[in-house]
Amino acid sequence: MSYVGYPRLNFAGTFQADISTVNNVVHYYDNNNFEPRFQRPVYFANNKLIDENGLFNPRGSGAFRLADMHIRSGLRPDGTLLDKPGSDPVVGAVLRQAGHRVDAKMVDIDQRDQTTPGIYGMRLSIVDGTDTELLQADLEPSWIEDLWRRGPGIPLPAGTNASAGFTSVLKNLQWADDLSSPLLRDLRAKTDENLLSIRFVLDGYAVDLVDYGPAHTYGRMVGCIGPYHSGEPRRFVAGRRLRRVSGNSMWDASARVDEKASTVFIDLANSWPTSSKGGPLADLGVVQLAVLKEDGTPEVLAPVPGTDSSFLEGRAGIAAVPLKADQLVDIESRRLALVNSANPPQLLLAEATDGIWVHADETVHRLYPADPYATVTTDVHVTKFGRPAAGVTVTVTAAKPTSTVDFPATLTTDARGRASLRLTAKAPQTEAAIEGVTSALLLGSADRPNQPDSRVAILVFSSHDAPKRPTWNRDVWPIFQQYANLYPVMGGLFDLGNYRHVVEQKTYIKRTLLAPIDSPTHMPVSRDLSPGKRDMIVKWLDTKPVPPILEITSRQELKAVLQQALLLEQATIPLYSAALFSIKPGYNEAIRKLIRGVLLEEMQHMAQVCNILNAIGGTPQIGRPGLVPTYPGKLPGPVLPDVKVRLRRLSLDHVKNVFMAIEQPVHPTVGGQQFRGSVIPKDSVQVDKAGRVQKAEAGAMKDMQNFFTQAEYQPMTIGWYYNQIARAIIKFDDGKLFTGNRDRQVGWPDAPRTLYQVTDRRSALLGILQIIEQGEASPHDLNGDSVGDPEELGHYYRFAEIVNGRQLIRSGNKWVYEGAEIPFDPTGVYPVVDDADSYRLLDGSVGRRESLRCDESYTKMLGALNRVFNGHPEEMDGAVALMGQLQVQAKRLFEIPSAEGADTVLGPAFQSPAPR
Repeated sequence: MSYVGYPRLNFAGTFQADISTVNNVVHYYDNNNFEPRFQRPVYFANNKLIDENGLFNPRGSGAFRLADMHIRSGLRPDGTLLDKPGSDPVVGAVLRQAGHRVDAKMVDIDQRDQTTPGIYGMRLSIVDGTDTELLQADLEPSWIEDLWRRGPGIPLPAGTNASAGFTSVLKNLQWADDLSSPLLRDLRAKTDENLLSIRFVLDGYAVDLVDYGPAHTYGRMVGCIGPYHSGEPRRFVAGRRLRRVSGNSMWDASARVDEKASTVFIDLANSWPTSSKGGPLADLGVVQLAVLKEDGTPEVLAPVPGTDSSFLEGRAGIAAVPLKADQLVDIESRRLALVNSANPPQLLLAEATDGIWVHADETVHRLYPADPYATVTTDVHVTKFGRPAAGVTVTVTAAKPTSTVDFPATLTTDARGRASLRLTAKAPQTEAAIEGVTSALLLGSADRPNQPDSRVAILVFSSHDAPKRPTWNRDVWPIFQQYANLYPVMGGLFDLGNYRHVVEQKTYIKRTLLAPIDSPTHMPVSRDLSPGKRDMIVKWLDTKPVPPILEITSRQELKAVLQQALLLEQATIPLYSAALFSIKPGYNEAIRKLIRGVLLEEMQHMAQVCNILNAIGGTPQIGRPGLVPTYPGKLPGPVLPDVKVRLRRLSLDHVKNVFMAIEQPVHPTVGGQQFRGSVIPKDSVQVDKAGRVQKAEAGAMKDMQNFFTQAEYQPMTIGWYYNQIARAIIKFDDGKLFTGNRDRQVGWPDAPRTLYQVTDRRSALLGILQIIEQGEASPHDLNGDSVGDPEELGHYYRFAEIVNGRQLIRSGNKWVYEGAEIPFDPTGVYPVVDDADSYRLLDGSVGRRESLRCDESYTKMLGALNRVFNGHPEEMDGAVALMGQLQVQAKRLFEIPSAEGADTVLGPAFQSPAPR
């Protein structure tokens, strides 16, 4: 690249890499094991990592920005240095991102390969002191190389002293009509193809995990802009490569010999160590350019000039070493080196023994095992002592064994010193939550085995067989929820895990999904969505009249939806328990009884779903590993997406705004008419104490099935959800659906109503109907005479009794809140902190210890229930005992202040840490 020479602009300043760090941890990709705390900053105490959480910048936007970047100097074609104010209008000008465009993005190829991040979508402009734009151009995407620790490592929490270089071209150049800068005119005259070469080095990146000072996510950038000459590679210098020597503190450097200028240009911007993070260059003494004899002994040619305090930031770290004519001839076929001034000189950098340097045009590739994305070809350049080398054998080896890419084992360069590297993707076999498989190829000279020169990184996406009719619940939500988890900054725009939000924004989402990968608006910002999944999402967004939410099309999907239903019921248990536990002994007894009754029925509902799932050959999953509902958050499954569930102490507002919102009755339409009342007479079914159906009237069973078949609920209500399950059971019951082991059916003689043991369609539908009638979207009505018992009215009405402060009684043909008083005494409630969270408490504190013990009891209870419903129904008493232990442990938290001097106390967090 011609930036290593004259003419050239040199710039320096500050960059920001506002990267999102939640996606840096592999197990965070698993929706089932994701926890809200993973979106919080990493927690350190006494320089020790306590909680990983979302690392140092969980709410990062992925943006890459320039800040306080100026042209520090320039060099005319004859090498004249311009670094004083007024020496050229461009000196002192601002280098910034062009306006009217969103910020560029910095992106890793994959979480499992974070050594080659790329910069996408950056448009740069140079603006002088009068705010006149002298030049505007687009930065062609490229990838950082030569990542290394530049100096002494800084211990946690400040991170390590990393440095890396970036080489590319500026394209789509737009010069000012009246270009007042002679230096810019020089560049315009010397460059080809309306391109410019650009090189910059990033270092001094501030993690600042403790104090989050103003330097957080910022670092230093130094670089230069030079001409581009036709035929040059765009992303590296096809010149000479001075390689690091074991035992010294320098990194590899690129060099170019300019015979016309009798000068060797050496790019040391990312090679010379610094004395501190983002600080001045380390003192290496006098550094000299040398040539190596056959035995490797150096012969000094000349000192490297200009390596003073302004070398890095003032002149972009590029040294120009003038040589005599005989010296230029001498280095044509001999190895270059840098040495210090010791006696004898010690090697700092040196060319490879054969003088060969191998590098590919493009070093990062994303492939997908389907046309047109399965194959890519890139040129590999080979130089020998800085000149194109023909007939060289290049070895291509995998950095680790890979079965996802076909590639040639060797290449041979043509007369131009180039060879074509063809990569073909093969479908990876992976079950991981993170998509695809990464690999890397190493390129090197066949004469130097096991000494590779460069690396090519590859991500092969997994194949995706999209269904003919994608749905939100099965196909789209798992993808979007993962992005919502990994990029919490998106929540400031809309919730990717919320169907309504996504549909409202579908035009914007589709446009960004289809944006070119080098666009700053490309979605996802991480560039890690496969073409197969992208096309499936676009197809779903285009579905008319509206993108479908849930359509159960197979037995396997029915099992998955029932598992979601299990989680839905499980999610309400901590919610109601937190309010119930917060009631002080001897206070609010009527309310305690009401909430406890609802809580027991929710437990019964969860058990009922487990029985149905077992009956059709499924496997209920309660607890880890697997999804455990977390708070604050949303209910699992495609229901009530706008209801935020929280752990709060008892209050009338909480009961009204959350409990009643969850249990809101919805009356479906049947035959075009709103359905109100009972589906079947309550005396049409007889059940024994174990929950086994003894007798059921055929007419009532037919009416029940017709109800599920014909009822139309408002989408995304809980009644709608269970109705979809009921319809799927009817659809797939061909006499072979209920094949599950009947010994796994759990009975609960003391259940508040009936826990049906499920053996057939009839008992399964009866269980679902009871869930609907007891709480979720009950079709019962306060008007009419179909209800004879207040308990039949369901959970919503019991919660309404608390809010209204009166018992619901019958008055004529109506039910009214005019019965006995149900007083609420707020002093009879422990002042429990909202949304208790064990992981926000100080490590080593009594509060954290006791909160984690409560979480442990909760985790054990979930594990015990999992055993009960997976073949050990006889262990139900043990699970109930663990529920009691949980409550005892929760009560202990009410004795501990939530913080020093706080008016609130701790409460149960109902957390169950994800496995690592």
